[in-house]
Amino acid sequence: MKTFVMEPMPHLFWEEIQKKGWNSYFTESVTSNDKIEIIIIRTKTDFNKDKFTEFPNLKMLIRAGSGFDNIDIIEAKNRNVIVCNTPEANAFSAYEHTISFIFALVKQHQICKDRVLNSNWEKNFMPNWEMSDLKVLIVGVGRVGTRVAHALQHLGAQVKGVDPYLSVEEWKQKNIESLIYKEGIKWCNLITYHCPLSDETENYFDGRVLDVLKNPIWLVNTSRGKVVNESVVFKGLLNKKLFGFASDVFTEEPWRVKEFAHNLNVILSPHIGAHTNKAKNRLSLETLQVWSDFVYKQQINNNINSKFTHYL
Repeated sequence: MKTFVMEPMPHLFWEEIQKKGWNSYFTESVTSNDKIEIIIIRTKTDFNKDKFTEFPNLKMLIRAGSGFDNIDIIEAKNRNVIVCNTPEANAFSAYEHTISFIFALVKQHQICKDRVLNSNWEKNFMPNWEMSDLKVLIVGVGRVGTRVAHALQHLGAQVKGVDPYLSVEEWKQKNIESLIYKEGIKWCNLITYHCPLSDETENYFDGRVLDVLKNPIWLVNTSRGKVVNESVVFKGLLNKKLFGFASDVFTEEPWRVKEFAHNLNVILSPHIGAHTNKAKNRLSLETLQVWSDFVYKQQINNNINSKFTHYL
């Protein structure tokens, strides 16, 4: 099946294709769109209705990575195009990035550095938290969220989760207590988001959540920028309902810097949660596994379901 690779892939991806003798299947440029049956994209391609129209014989769209908010899933379903992703590739590095954010926030790394540089030391310094002080709400208890939960449990934190797609048995296997979102935000003092972006989860952290909070919280987002309303973050920092905010993702990328970004309680990174060599290698191998299982075995891996309506 002729496969169009629309965005740059790591070197290992092409090495494996060469090694397997699959070169004739893959192309990075197209002369005849109607010959393309499989397309591989990453984050920069907005695969909307017009893109689907350009490739009338498309059978499979592979999103090399975990997020799929840049794909019109409904249009894919209407055209019987299978959409798959590679959820394992970035999971470990994204989990590590989240944990690093949590430590940096609750141990006040940036504030501490600022005090050293300004010879301010301990004057009016809010004591650091220990992990056992945390009551963590994990929103989206999938591959990343589960790892985050277990690491924090091991460190002594109380952890509960929100994920409407898990069965009772899956919650038991994960050893994580389930809550509905509205109850979780009343209970926690730290929220970390790992849910997909959809119509239902856009602005998931909004003004209504801020109003419901019973305790000030630490807020972490390594899912998608639009899950958290940035204007509400600014409001929460001003009225002290947020102790601090850490994010690897933004409503627009590259991001137009907002005023709250200069707050020492705010930690930001430029969407690099999966930017490790090992994650890139896993991305290459998992993408080719999805591709080869479909081409040679007629097997579909990591098929994306278009229904995301239960998080609220």
